[in-house]
Amino acid sequence: MALAISALLAVGLLFTALAFVIGHYLRKIRLYRESAKFPGPPALPFIGNAHFFMGSTEDILSKCQELLDTYPSPFRVWLADRLFYAVYDPEQLKTIFLSPKTIEKEELYKFAEPWLGTGLFTAPASKWRIHRKLIMPTFNPRILESFVEVFSVQSEVMIKEMEVELNGGEFDIFHYVSLCTLDIICETAMGVRSRAQTQRNSPYVESAKRLFEIVYSRMFKIWLHPDIIFNNTRLGKDQRECIKYVHSLTDDVIKRKKQAFEGNGTVEGMNGKLPQVEGKRKAFLDLLMELSHEGTKFTDEELREEVDTMMIAGNDTTATVNCFVMLMLASHPEIQDKVYEELCEIYGSEDPSSVLVRHEDLHRMEYLERVIKETMRIFPVGPVLVRRVTDDLNIGDYTLTKGSSVVLGIIKTHRSEEYWTDPLTFNPDRFLPEECAKRHPYTYIPFSAGPRNCLGMKYAMMAMKALLATVIRKYVIKKDNALPVQDIKLKADVMLKPVEPITIRIERRIHGKDRTN
Repeated sequence: MALAISALLAVGLLFTALAFVIGHYLRKIRLYRESAKFPGPPALPFIGNAHFFMGSTEDILSKCQELLDTYPSPFRVWLADRLFYAVYDPEQLKTIFLSPKTIEKEELYKFAEPWLGTGLFTAPASKWRIHRKLIMPTFNPRILESFVEVFSVQSEVMIKEMEVELNGGEFDIFHYVSLCTLDIICETAMGVRSRAQTQRNSPYVESAKRLFEIVYSRMFKIWLHPDIIFNNTRLGKDQRECIKYVHSLTDDVIKRKKQAFEGNGTVEGMNGKLPQVEGKRKAFLDLLMELSHEGTKFTDEELREEVDTMMIAGNDTTATVNCFVMLMLASHPEIQDKVYEELCEIYGSEDPSSVLVRHEDLHRMEYLERVIKETMRIFPVGPVLVRRVTDDLNIGDYTLTKGSSVVLGIIKTHRSEEYWTDPLTFNPDRFLPEECAKRHPYTYIPFSAGPRNCLGMKYAMMAMKALLATVIRKYVIKKDNALPVQDIKLKADVMLKPVEPITIRIERRIHGKDRTN
């Protein structure tokens, strides 16, 4: 009797499992059928093409680039039972960026939610629409203009800290730049001074770096998708520890900020006292808190989510782009000379410490802006973006199927010979107005595009110009053995990063000479 019951239970479990598989297949059958119309790599049973994305974040990005170079746009890839279409044709990208059917972020971004919650970067469309409309006025020109002094003062602190490297060997420039951009974002986003540069250390930068690595790695490794598995891994433990630190810092500042509104002049932070910035300038957090007082209620959790999102968007991304720009300037001294000549027209022989970069100066840095844009073309900080397809979307010769997702191959578009002559040659003059007019506008999208583009792109450009102008006025930056672009190894920890640290050496700039000998 016991054996018969066991046999019946086994048969029941078998039929249940079979019914689950069949039901799952029937729910996906339209995706399977429609995906067969697209080119793409052969998929294995159950895992699809997930085996392509094993290894390090360098391996994952390399495989993504290999696929983008192999197949025409659009093509399909399966990650287990989830269908992704990869697109890099500019006209197709335009349709996707502008369509309400692809406004939702892909579910893979949920792995960033323990860290960033549902701030603007990860928010579902319903919440994103409301918060974007509310937050947008905090990036108006008047407020951005008030931040230029912060950009300039902190950049001046950075070049003073860098003096220890004068006439020495190559050093990791990211160390200095990331601490500078952290000081900038703490002051402009939270209204506090972190003094990371003078303390020469920041657990926040290291925590954010580790979180990026974990989130990106988990996105592609399907066996880490279930929380019950991930939470019991070393990655899960590291993530919890890093999140605990970054959240406690932001929560503490929010708490003390509320007290400061009642007359307390300092804000307690994780690194000791973080003094509140005095004066009329208002930080991002101040403006959000004012919205709350005016009836548009942000909870403390929502404040933290938006500030954390701003901290990451304003710190890590601009720090990385600044380092790539300096690598390109060090590798192309003739271009660095032109940047310096433009700065001489603005400042003459004035030392950066005596004449800081002003808001009105930024508009005159046209060549420097072209250098930054060309850097972001070759090294787009968001090399791939992913959106959900919430309804069938026609993109020309193909229709993306409801229930699938679409991968936007920005790095492929930016480096394609079809749209750019000698795409891996560094040439800032690609961004002369007459050259831009010749190209499809969606061949260059470093800040995303459409209604869900980067809200802080003007802030980022202003901050980068101020920092780079300060450095180039003070130092000649050099690279002993410059690599061609195609030999610079890259990885993607959500954002594009170099595999090896970017190293340069510096010499004091002598006014009147384009560069020292």
